[in-house]
Amino acid sequence: MSARVDAVDVDADVNASGDDDGDGARGGGAVRRTYRPGAFGRLPSVAAAEELAASARKKATRTTPTRGLKDAARERNLGVKRLDAMTAGFCTPLKTYVKGFPAPERFHPFERALLELTLSDKKYRATVEAVDVMRKGLLGIGKGYAAQVTKAPGVKEAEDVREKGLEELETYYRKNARCVDDLKSIAKLLRNLPTAELETPTVALVGAPNVGKSSLVRVLSSGTPEVCNYPFTTKGIKMGHFFIEDERHIVTDTPGLINRAAEERNKIELLTIATLEHLPTCVVFVTDLSGLSGTSIPDQLELRASLYEQFAHRRPWIDVFSKAALVPVLGGKTDPVAQELWTAKDVEEAKQAMEKIPAAMPTSAEEEWGIPELKERLTELLREHKRTLPVAESDFTRNSSSKVDKRPDYIPML
Repeated sequence: MSARVDAVDVDADVNASGDDDGDGARGGGAVRRTYRPGAFGRLPSVAAAEELAASARKKATRTTPTRGLKDAARERNLGVKRLDAMTAGFCTPLKTYVKGFPAPERFHPFERALLELTLSDKKYRATVEAVDVMRKGLLGIGKGYAAQVTKAPGVKEAEDVREKGLEELETYYRKNARCVDDLKSIAKLLRNLPTAELETPTVALVGAPNVGKSSLVRVLSSGTPEVCNYPFTTKGIKMGHFFIEDERHIVTDTPGLINRAAEERNKIELLTIATLEHLPTCVVFVTDLSGLSGTSIPDQLELRASLYEQFAHRRPWIDVFSKAALVPVLGGKTDPVAQELWTAKDVEEAKQAMEKIPAAMPTSAEEEWGIPELKERLTELLREHKRTLPVAESDFTRNSSSKVDKRPDYIPML
């Protein structure tokens, strides 16, 4: 949870082919991998395919032969230089793009989860691979024709080979250029994702839909919360911040979870799971006993039990009963709209919830019931948890000699 922690270490098993994905020697066993967060913000800017073609063409046109040469020697020299200029005009930026888009294994686990939710590993890999394949094809064409030009016996032959080579370079590029525009779209999509401050301690409010998480974010925040919009969500996610001993912490609501099997969760719900799984979060599980959320108390309790089993042993955890001012058994009064729906069964279910989660803190955001106590409990828990965290390395390791095998075929953007 400390702000000093800006990387994550994990033990990753080598893949079935025996490669370790670039982080250690080949062989069996586990390898230690360190991830540097913020990869989306470091993605290079990609030029539009037509802009790249125009730039390469301009570089070739502006190239002049070496002074002092005449006749066939001059034409051969001009041909080689123009072919090399156009080849470099295409291949140099393409090489920069390929190197600037790391393999998904290099992403911080949370960012990789976002990649999968917004795009998919396969789509990302296939597009980068398509750009690299095109780069290699262009390089082969350019070098091949440059070699032919050097062997041309006369002026006319050298000129013909040069023009044919330049034309073939452009034709090949245009045939495959869509992958460049697709890579540009991918970069824009990923860079526009809300920034996940992976090094900042985060308090994640978790629970079923409409249980009052966003209202709690507002009263727990030091300022006005901002709304972050992810491309796969139907509504924004509210995020605020607060300070403990001058250290900034984030408090955020998460998309509501429905009580169902993990494989049935949609992308919006999976964002919540990714947050709990990969970020240095303190979980505040919010249970609504008022009957106004639309999710029954038994379903909320089952959801809470499932997440508690999955995360409580490795994440600080606080339970909260929200909307307490509307719950009679918590000392509040029933909402007039829900008065006729508040039956003896509802009272019994609410009491059972209080028995199952005896440490849950009654809160009410509008009336600020229990909010000072919740802030105090959060402060204590975060201070305690901070002392248990190691200081991670500030960068990631890399093995440039490793290879990723069997990349998927290129898939055009939809």
